[in-house]
Amino acid sequence: MRKTLHLIPGTMCTEKLWSEVLPLLQDNYQLVYLDIPQNKSFDELAGYYNDILGDKKVNLLGFSLGGYIATYFASLYPERIERLFVISNTPAALPDEELKQRSNTLNYVKKHGYKGMSRKKIASLLAPENQTDDLISLISEMDQALGEHEFLSQYQHTSERADLSQALNQFSFCTYLYYSEYDKLINLNWLKQLDNTSHLLSLICTSGSGHMLPLEKPRELADHINTWAG
Repeated sequence: MRKTLHLIPGTMCTEKLWSEVLPLLQDNYQLVYLDIPQNKSFDELAGYYNDILGDKKVNLLGFSLGGYIATYFASLYPERIERLFVISNTPAALPDEELKQRSNTLNYVKKHGYKGMSRKKIASLLAPENQTDDLISLISEMDQALGEHEFLSQYQHTSERADLSQALNQFSFCTYLYYSEYDKLINLNWLKQLDNTSHLLSLICTSGSGHMLPLEKPRELADHINTWAG
């Protein structure tokens, strides 16, 4: 019987986020794509997932914002988690500079509307060797498909984040954090403060600067998922 993996996407991402890794997983796992409902706080999101996930423990994967949401859910409902896999996220408060930037962006979009991410912004999420037209177009398509209301919802309700390091250190289930060594959106100093003596917590640092690891390193990610899922 195939194991079930529940997947939470990142900011302005659709199911296409998993399109490169899907062929490497679909024979061994049943994949369930979870959305991020609009206009909900982290507590409300956790309650929403608790309501829809049923009674069995789940294997939960989250990318970027979805990684934070997955960890937050696990901190409130640890009894619901079989395993946790966080991709390209440090489940902690956002830096002041990023919060300021988000606030400015939010104010601009409210006044002038959402025009979507620029190609330059999208390229900055990819390692230099992965800044191809195909990947940039795919990320742009996800962004455009979700649009202004989704953008406003995610920026308004998911920017104020708590530090979840204490919860991570106390989890009684297998937890993987997978991230790029030079990803500018990862807080390496924060990761160093985690309890690396726990046999249940694995910090997996991959080379390069790519943030969009499900699209950039699908084979490596699939290998880690196979190990994690046992």
